[in-house]
Amino acid sequence: MEQGITTKDFEIRFSDCDHHSRLKLSNLFLFMEETAIADAEANGFGLWKMMKAGYTTVITRIKIRILHQPVWGEKISISTWAKDFYKDKVVLKDYSIVDSQGHSIAQATSSWLLVNMKTGKSENPANSPYPIPLFAGKNALPEMMDILSPEIEPRVLRTEQAHYSDLDMNNHVNHCRYVDWVMDSLDADEVKSRRIRSIQMNFISQVPLGGNVAIVRFKNTNHHAYIFGMNEGDMQATQTAGGLLATGNAQPPRCHFQARIGFAD
Repeated sequence: MEQGITTKDFEIRFSDCDHHSRLKLSNLFLFMEETAIADAEANGFGLWKMMKAGYTTVITRIKIRILHQPVWGEKISISTWAKDFYKDKVVLKDYSIVDSQGHSIAQATSSWLLVNMKTGKSENPANSPYPIPLFAGKNALPEMMDILSPEIEPRVLRTEQAHYSDLDMNNHVNHCRYVDWVMDSLDADEVKSRRIRSIQMNFISQVPLGGNVAIVRFKNTNHHAYIFGMNEGDMQATQTAGGLLATGNAQPPRCHFQARIGFAD
């Protein structure tokens, strides 16, 4: 394997699958997270070293193109590498996912912040206390990650609350849990009969233990489903002010995450 690129192998277990025997998207995100952690360790900026120096990394956006959704018993390999410091603000990190025969089954790109744990603010990743090596020019998914704007006909589906089992070592809801919340917002027929070809997640503000998130779904447009996680308290105040997503002088509710799922048909 080329220097600066880390690869981990996974076998799809029974517990990784949905009731259609397919790998859950949240578990695919977990596999990718584990590969990213292994990459940091292998390249000298591992989690514990960074935290002891007062820093951590936080994912802000990720986009995945899916060619094939693995099923129970399949073996896959995930490779990842950092490719750029975009505008001196975020680390761009790509992923290549292949099956046991080496055939591509998914590609992804993502952005990460370097966060000073004392100030809570992001810093230029080029100034990391431990250098983050770049594999410049190698793109798994040479696409930009879009800003997702509110779509039409918002509808509140339910409220999710952040529990102990949702939190990670950064003391907020792990981004993989948001993927479960998004998938739980799809209709049963969509999950059964429509192939998911892409997913983009934008992670905007943290959800602490006990936080309540209103899950809002918008009308499908151009084979896409849009699902946002909004601060429930802000949503209630906004509705009192006369609109679901704020109109006129009302302040828009804080958004915790945005998701766009692309269907193949």
